[in-house]
Amino acid sequence: MNNIYIYMSFLLTHFVLGRKISIPYALALGENAYAITATAFILDIIQIPIFLYLYTHSSKIGIINKGRDRIISRSKNMEHSRLVIFAKKMGKVGIIALAAMPIQGGGMWSGVLLAHVLNLKRWQTYLLLSIGSFVGCIIISVGVSRILSLI
Repeated sequence: MNNIYIYMSFLLTHFVLGRKISIPYALALGENAYAITATAFILDIIQIPIFLYLYTHSSKIGIINKGRDRIISRSKNMEHSRLVIFAKKMGKVGIIALAAMPIQGGGMWSGVLLAHVLNLKRWQTYLLLSIGSFVGCIIISVGVSRILSLI
């Protein structure tokens, strides 16, 4: 029963704060690194169509529209960040690198933004973001596991 609470809090943490917080959180609580990495990867894959939808569609529902406007204004600011500009110069490899980065400014949201800016085909966007997510989840899991093994 305790695992259910850990996984529920992991899901909430992942959607609100991202994998750079959720994976270390779950691993620090003693969860299986393989299960957490796989779950984080699946959650990232679920986010891709949601983020793409927010970039390409509008809504007539007030609260969703306000949230979308906030996200788009944040995205406009991110488009001019040095990290996104650097990744944009790298092209498709930049999408993988940006999606994999476990630092502020990197991650799935930034990867989707770059893919949208580069006007890639949908299947290319999914493939590149999936690779980036997988690499990012592994980097975080291995890094945190190594640190926890020292304690």
